[in-house]
Amino acid sequence: MVKMFKSKNLQFVKHGFFGRSGGVSTGIYSSLNLSENTTDCKGNIYANRALVLDALDISSQKVFFPSQQHTNNVIFIDKKADFDKLSYEPADAVITNLKGIGIGILTADCSPILAHENESGFIMAIHAGWKGALAGVCENALNSLKDLGVDMKKISVAIGPTISKKCYEVKLDFIESFIKVDPYFEKFFIKEDGNYFFDLTLFIESRFNLLGVYDIHNLGLCTYENSELFFSNRRAYHKSERDFGRMASIICNL
Repeated sequence: MVKMFKSKNLQFVKHGFFGRSGGVSTGIYSSLNLSENTTDCKGNIYANRALVLDALDISSQKVFFPSQQHTNNVIFIDKKADFDKLSYEPADAVITNLKGIGIGILTADCSPILAHENESGFIMAIHAGWKGALAGVCENALNSLKDLGVDMKKISVAIGPTISKKCYEVKLDFIESFIKVDPYFEKFFIKEDGNYFFDLTLFIESRFNLLGVYDIHNLGLCTYENSELFFSNRRAYHKSERDFGRMASIICNL
């Protein structure tokens, strides 16, 4: 059965953070792999996408997934949008206020972020790994909404399954790449028994707070720890697996 997690912050829109279970893929992709950037059978991927859309009851609607490349680029979907063309543009955040259009992102340790502003009807989906977060993908997405007249204080945000701090050990050169951008970022690294750990979701929350967004619900689900529930890039690496599946997070206006 397809496993879907929801947020109290997004009760006015259809949304779901999906896990890895309930699909048709096998082996290392078992079972709800949604990514075409894998060696998984295309038939399995399309079948899994159909299962996800059915679970959200939006099987008759268009759902747009960007070409994620750990950028800070944002795509705005309006009535004139050419979906085929946009699907090839590198981007890690998508916003729209169109009804009947879903937007989604794929993850396997990085943070899937979904957001909604009720008055304007804008929805947003962000893929935020450490590279994109450091490059400002969250700020760029929020500034795009701000330019469209959206009140930052009225945005509700949910952060889905992400690798947790205690499972995200990093080296000093990783930390230095953050401190070079802003010495303040050192606070997001915790030293325990001589090892350093990065709090990705706390860093992301700070980026939203910077622009006046505080209504944030972190589901607190760790992708690395819960192998039965979620895919994990880092866990696959530690197990010497050649690849890993990706999970979908989708939001859609009613």
